[in-house]
Amino acid sequence: MSSFSDAVSLEAQPSYSDSPEFDRLNADISDTLFLLNNNLVTLGRLVKAAQNTGGKRDVVGRAIDLADETRDRFKTTGEDLKRLKEWEDTNAAQRFTQQKLGREFATALNEFQVIQKRLAEHEKQEIQMDKQAALESESRGDSQQQQQLLQQDVMTQDFMNQSETDQHMTLISEREEEIRNIEQGIEELNEIFSDLGTIVTQQGTIVDNIESNMYSIAGETRSAASELNRAARYQSRSRSRQCCLLLILVIVLAVILLATFI
Repeated sequence: MSSFSDAVSLEAQPSYSDSPEFDRLNADISDTLFLLNNNLVTLGRLVKAAQNTGGKRDVVGRAIDLADETRDRFKTTGEDLKRLKEWEDTNAAQRFTQQKLGREFATALNEFQVIQKRLAEHEKQEIQMDKQAALESESRGDSQQQQQLLQQDVMTQDFMNQSETDQHMTLISEREEEIRNIEQGIEELNEIFSDLGTIVTQQGTIVDNIESNMYSIAGETRSAASELNRAARYQSRSRSRQCCLLLILVIVLAVILLATFI
């Protein structure tokens, strides 16, 4: 006989046509989670490549753009998941779906936060390098200016030095803005994670209780079946004893009757 866990599989149950909106949300969230996980794989590779190439701007730019897109998807999916988790009058299979999607979302979001922090930390290191390069450029410009005062146009040299310094400062400003956006996104997603975490915990308790009750019911069912089998065997033995007693009684009566006529 198959076990109860094999006989009952909530995840394998068909979708419920009487809740089309719930089913639609479920499908949308599942599809988006698939895309998000693909984005996380690509984003992780881009961040690693940026670290290995010394912050090459085209690689970093692609990572920033993908992080922005992924962050927006997480926000939208978080709102959809919140709606799904606040759904009323759900059955056991739907509560199982809520819990499953909540855990998958939390796992993906946590991984994204880790990648975002790595990206922000990388950008901070690049800013320090740009600032150091800007200082070296200014220092180099002052030294060259002193050496070339009598050899070439000072205004031209100043313009070249200032242009190089401005370029470094522009890169620094861009990266500082990128870091602010990343850190703001991390905070916003942390709030979503916190809200959903509370719901996940609450529903986790509900689902655990449901599963516990189901296994308890299954145990009681098996116990009741065992008792019925024992009762059936007892009744069978009881009927056998009654038949034996009846047969003995018939024999005794037959002997008495024979003795009377003889």
